[in-house]
Amino acid sequence: MTSFNCYILSIILLCYNVDSANILGLFPHTGKSHHMVIEPFLKRLAERGHNLTVASFFPMQDPPPNVHDISFQGIYELRLESIDLNEFENENILYKVPIIGRVAKQILPLQPFATAAAKICERLTDFQALTDALKGDYDLVLVENFMSDCVLGLHYAYGIKAPLLGLVSGPRMPWTMERVGAVDNPSHVPIVTSPFTSHMCFKDRLENTLASIAFHEWHHREIQMKERKILEKKFGNIPDLRDLGRNMSMIFLNTFHVFSGAMPLVPGLVEVGGMHLSSKPKPIPQYMERFLNESEHGVVLFSFGSHLRTSTLPEYKEQIFINALSKLKQRVIWKYEGSEEQGTRFGNILRVKWLPQYELLQHKKVIAFISHGGMLGMTEAVAAGKPTVVVPFFADQHLNAAAAVEAGFATVLSYADLTEESLTRALQAVLSKEMVAKTRQVSQMWHDRQSSPLDTAVFYAERTIRWGHNAKLYSKGRDLSFYQLALIDVAVTILIAVVVFLALFTYLIVKVLNLIIKVKRSKVKVN
Repeated sequence: MTSFNCYILSIILLCYNVDSANILGLFPHTGKSHHMVIEPFLKRLAERGHNLTVASFFPMQDPPPNVHDISFQGIYELRLESIDLNEFENENILYKVPIIGRVAKQILPLQPFATAAAKICERLTDFQALTDALKGDYDLVLVENFMSDCVLGLHYAYGIKAPLLGLVSGPRMPWTMERVGAVDNPSHVPIVTSPFTSHMCFKDRLENTLASIAFHEWHHREIQMKERKILEKKFGNIPDLRDLGRNMSMIFLNTFHVFSGAMPLVPGLVEVGGMHLSSKPKPIPQYMERFLNESEHGVVLFSFGSHLRTSTLPEYKEQIFINALSKLKQRVIWKYEGSEEQGTRFGNILRVKWLPQYELLQHKKVIAFISHGGMLGMTEAVAAGKPTVVVPFFADQHLNAAAAVEAGFATVLSYADLTEESLTRALQAVLSKEMVAKTRQVSQMWHDRQSSPLDTAVFYAERTIRWGHNAKLYSKGRDLSFYQLALIDVAVTILIAVVVFLALFTYLIVKVLNLIIKVKRSKVKVN
């Protein structure tokens, strides 16, 4: 069979028994890394013959004819290399307070997300291209399950009957699990901003519980209530966004238990970690390829992702990295935004302003990774089987770092306490034969699945289209109030019953004893 005939056959098989559906995607988050998780999924749905209308800050490059992009660019600034590392130098004094300070440290840095959510929501309500699209007829609506819930209000306001499928680009948010009735018990499920694994001591469980309560309240008051108020100015009465969130038919998590740890799931909560990893790698620039291939002892890749700018490292911190990395017999490729077009080299270090991260991690010459702990980079590291030094800063990075250490393919360094000696020790640890072997095993387990993450996502998306609200993929736990879910009413009833029983029993005992005493006294008098 010729290659052309094989291609035609693959197209036929791909499209077999799949009806073309109209799908709406609503993604009003300004983070590029989040959209990098979602876009391969959208492209695959388009390849399957579905018609997509996608509203986001990151339109597709050269979209196929069955994809209609609505660009949000210009209504709010993008989160792309926007974080100055000097911001992490002077820690808020509140953060030093035991327990409460650590809880505050998890939540307060996220306040810019609340500010952005309200402003973006306000602008979306009058965004003509979006309002026109919302009047269409759809079979499925895709939304990101992150901070903002404005699009849930829009879905309701425009009377869209299509089922909702939520996409989480990283670990589950504190409100993710309850939307499909999954258990989110802080005794063993660490929240997204915590540095914990499922093994927590009493102090950890106390902190995790307080952080979970605080995070829920912050999200409701600082985001959902403000977005609801904005929506009601335009559309009149809108239900509580917490209730609209419970209308999700299904949610995809960008996690997989081999790395992220096991958690309670329901059929409507599906792990598709690694969905963004492409089978069509981007080319590595020739000057990088040459630098890689000329290295006798391999290469360490150093990248803090698309949000953090390593070019803003304070001079003394930058020197710590330079000194430790210069000691290595391996070469280093360092994502450093101020570099020249063909990179800036000094000694064994090559600084580049951009790099194809996953393709480099897959390269046989790359033997280790220095990361900030973002979910995409950590997923790419475990998929490529590369041991990692993690220097987490905020959001889910501490959680991902702790999970990677527990899985066995990483070691963690505190940015605040970073020294040349600690970084050198960490690099020696991840370059050791023991960690290289463990990482290879974890990677093999990570790949060992019934189907690929992307194929899994496509299957469940199309299944949701076929069965919609009738699929019954959530547990009834999502319809219960907190006191019902925690069995507080049952516990109180049992407690009252026990108290009443003990009171009656005590009353009867006293009565019997009094009767016995009276009988004895009467006998004494007779004698």
